[in-house]
Amino acid sequence: MIRKLNGLTLVATMLLLTGCGDLLSLHSLYTAQDQVFDAALEGRWENEDNQLLVERQGNFYNVTLVSKKNPSDSTKYEVHLVDINGVRFADLLEVDTIGHMFLRVRLTDGQLSLAFFDSQWLRQRVLHEDAEVEQGKTLAVLTARTSQLRKTVARFAHDAKSYDPKELVFRRSTVAGFAGILPPPLHERSGT
Repeated sequence: MIRKLNGLTLVATMLLLTGCGDLLSLHSLYTAQDQVFDAALEGRWENEDNQLLVERQGNFYNVTLVSKKNPSDSTKYEVHLVDINGVRFADLLEVDTIGHMFLRVRLTDGQLSLAFFDSQWLRQRVLHEDAEVEQGKTLAVLTARTSQLRKTVARFAHDAKSYDPKELVFRRSTVAGFAGILPPPLHERSGT
């Protein structure tokens, strides 16, 4: 059954522009009892195309993604981390939209590697619905509640075929590299 979810249009557009996975979930992957924090992820990161600012804000991370080619093109996310079956995942929720996205998170040798929990192979194995977002375009949407979703993710967490093969890799960045593009971290802003 195809359902029209106009609220996903912005998410779909952003995902298509960045080439990221487009498997969304109506429910979160984390719970308040099992979310984790990792100070090593906090700070500024960059790759050839984008810059990333990760800041802890209370019980979540505030993440800003900025295009290097068009610095006015930025996206903000609320991010929660959770470990499932020995794998660290980020649950991303774009600010002011609906639809959680899940990424495997690895931090090794000063590199932050992110892989979307989304592949054609995975979609053939998990229950999802196709949601019409605009002009006949559809997105796969997981409708399972958090407890069932966690069981599904645990079952496929260690299978490389479950992830988008285009892993996003960021390296630590210097503050100077972000001058005029990203705001300074919260602790460097005056009045905070």
